[in-house]
Amino acid sequence: MPPKGRRRLSELKNMKLWKTSNEKESSNTLKTIKETKCTCNACGNVWFYGKQEDWEQRANAMSNAGKSMMCCSGCLPALFIHDKQVIDFNKCPKCGSKAVKKEEVTHSV
Repeated sequence: MPPKGRRRLSELKNMKLWKTSNEKESSNTLKTIKETKCTCNACGNVWFYGKQEDWEQRANAMSNAGKSMMCCSGCLPALFIHDKQVIDFNKCPKCGSKAVKKEEVTHSV
């Protein structure tokens, strides 16, 4: 029996975690990443954000809303829970303008 945390080579091959040389060659295909490119119409600042960052900001906003509802119902310990920072992607981080043009960009990696 292998030591705890280690697996046999046959187990890795069965789990598809171990790649043979033929599989490595076929995995060299390009991957695509989709991001949102934002351009501020006021100052010309350009920034990007991905799907994961968008989901994190939405989750933080929902967490803050849940905390606020707990405080309204009289849950005293909820006062000690810190608010999570929520970044508004519809606002320029440089100048604060909401005049933002968005477009989806695909990168091949």
